[in-house]
Amino acid sequence: MASVRGGQASLLSRSCKSSLFIRSRRAFSSSSAWSSYDDTVQNLRIGKHTRVIYQGFTGRVATGNAKDSLAYGTNIVGGVTPGKEGEHLGLPLLPDLRKAKEQLKPDATAVFVAAPQCGKAIEEAIEAEIPLIVAVAEHIPLHDIMRARQPLGIRCCRQY
Repeated sequence: MASVRGGQASLLSRSCKSSLFIRSRRAFSSSSAWSSYDDTVQNLRIGKHTRVIYQGFTGRVATGNAKDSLAYGTNIVGGVTPGKEGEHLGLPLLPDLRKAKEQLKPDATAVFVAAPQCGKAIEEAIEAEIPLIVAVAEHIPLHDIMRARQPLGIRCCRQY
């Protein structure tokens, strides 16, 4: 911890408690809070049983990725595109994530939206309490990422 000056080093090491991420409070969630990696690692156990939805489903990149993923056997159960409803690639297309969460009961979401909208899409997935969120956009503005992790109450603590 050479980079931490003075008394801050001991304060940092006490607050880390061996976990990488700590959740303090959840602003818009009704489920219980977690305090360590062990509490959420089950969300990373993915396989053929994992129910995936796509955000930005009708976009060019999402459509191409969904076709490939379906060919590989991914269990895509539908997607979301704001203002659109019906069917896309033979799967349900819903206008908002809350409705998709209720109807499709996903275990994960893949976020395929443009970088300027990605922060908002991640926030919506957090609010809908989808356990695993995968965002593939490049060049997401840093302030959007910081705002998206704020509801989780996550702060990074690393011991060196």
